[in-house]
Amino acid sequence: MKINPFSFLFLALFAPASLAAQDLLDLKADRRCLYGGGAVDEELYRFSGDMTTAEQIRQIAAQGGVELEIQSIQTNVETVAAVVDSGRYVLLYSLDFLQKADPLERIGALAHEIGHLANGHSLRAERHPTEELEADRFMGYVLGKNGFPWSDVEVFLKKMPAGLPLKNRLPAVRAGFEKAGQARQLNSLPFDDEGQQAGQTLPEFPWPPPSCNARLELPETAFAGLKTLGDVERKLRLALDTRGYAQRSYFSVPNGFALVTQLEQYQSTDASIRNDRTRWLDYPVQDNFSGLLDYLKAFVVPQKGYFRLFVFVVTNRSFGGQAERVSKEQATAWLSQGFNKLPPALAVAPFAEGYNVTALIYEFEVPESNRKPIQKCPSPRFDARTHLQRSGLAKAFGF
Repeated sequence: MKINPFSFLFLALFAPASLAAQDLLDLKADRRCLYGGGAVDEELYRFSGDMTTAEQIRQIAAQGGVELEIQSIQTNVETVAAVVDSGRYVLLYSLDFLQKADPLERIGALAHEIGHLANGHSLRAERHPTEELEADRFMGYVLGKNGFPWSDVEVFLKKMPAGLPLKNRLPAVRAGFEKAGQARQLNSLPFDDEGQQAGQTLPEFPWPPPSCNARLELPETAFAGLKTLGDVERKLRLALDTRGYAQRSYFSVPNGFALVTQLEQYQSTDASIRNDRTRWLDYPVQDNFSGLLDYLKAFVVPQKGYFRLFVFVVTNRSFGGQAERVSKEQATAWLSQGFNKLPPALAVAPFAEGYNVTALIYEFEVPESNRKPIQKCPSPRFDARTHLQRSGLAKAFGF
């Protein structure tokens, strides 16, 4: 039998790649976000990992402030994808795409998908709009940290559309991008002897605060003896920590500051904290079912949810409320728009006579008839005192 010598050449060239492709990836990719859209093959294969890509993924996560060990796999996807499979979070990537993409495209696509994993997104269809915007804010922040000009970011978003219409994505990406710009500016400021930043300028809280809130001026006795605004902030922070409000954000107000908490769900019956996994979800979920019919109904009938956030305003200025209301989306965005701590220059300012601490509570309701949140206005569901008492915060302030 005559043997074609080119058959050996064919085997030498293509056998290794063929053998590598036999490593079938045991991963269900139904719940995913593939940057740029498109389909994902039913069968995914694991290829040898790329150390350069793994290091870039680590750097992007670090730039976004994420302490997360990300499992990344080179496979046969078109671009980059975040996947959730039975509680397993995985980042899939095409090495061919990453090598051909320019630096902005490469970092942008990776950052968007890392943003999904960093935020613990469900990647379910009903959560798609909210989760896409959160991932876009993360991506905008990372692109800003890398120093890309905004004009180039806009070109990238138009060239590689993903998830939502561009008009919806632009504000989210821009918010993250501008926050990175503020962080870069602060990094250039001088440091004091303790390594703290000096001369920081906090983002401004809407002033006067948006209307339709429940309001209560906290007792002066709760802050008696405190000398500085930093002392007041510390007391507020410790009170919040004891009740689980670990995420918060700081803004400037005239002659003082505002501390904003994360949006939470609360019990509609008495305004108490929901001590379950649904507390920090920004959409309503029913956990308890009276029977099979009730369980099946939950899939087709939107659940009613009640949400609130606290704003503590520390100032010696009197204020009312502006006519403009705040939406649930705007209020939720406050957490990412403010600073994570009070700047030292403001912390040492005296807490003098005339200063007060006022608690504002913003309530939102998602009715059963639809999923569009509505603000409880002009009459809140509960007054401010009840919210503070039932959340457990009032005890720290002596009432």
